Amino acid sequence: MSASSEPSTAIHKLRNIVCFGIVFSTIGCPRTLSHGPIIDGYKTAACIPVSANRKVKGPHTREWETAVTLSDGSKVMVVGYQMPGGRITVRYMTTGRELEAANAGDYVYPSDVRFDAQKNLLFVKASGLAGGINHETRLFEYDLLGQRLIESRRVCDTALPTECLESR
Repeated sequence: MSASSEPSTAIHKLRNIVCFGIVFSTIGCPRTLSHGPIIDGYKTAACIPVSANRKVKGPHTREWETAVTLSDGSKVMVVGYQMPGGRITVRYMTTGRELEAANAGDYVYPSDVRFDAQKNLLFVKASGLAGGINHETRLFEYDLLGQRLIESRRVCDTALPTECLESR
């Protein structure tokens, strides 16, 4: 290889790397939602307080263990933790049935939980490093009366209100 062809080869390699990076980031990363019904519902729902009776010891870990009353009068216990393996489950007090309402996967943990009592909807914000690499925020909308997940979306952090305060 002559000295004159080395810069040309290096430029081609660099161009290929840049093009691959652009294609990968465009195709491989889902777009985040910055407005829509799930965000509006989360914004207007009431905070479910962080549990005062903590079971997990350690650095700043939010926990929820709160009963909510649905429009039909039934009660549902909302339980979850902001930690590895963290997810939000709901337990129906009359039947004992327990279901998973939100699980964002590894390194993305529940950080805020809200309830719309009029519509029987539970909203869960989960945030963290997806795959231990990229920051990700997800919103879950769960129908407590229908016992089903309605929607889970990756959302833009800046489109959301401040998380509910912890009472001490």
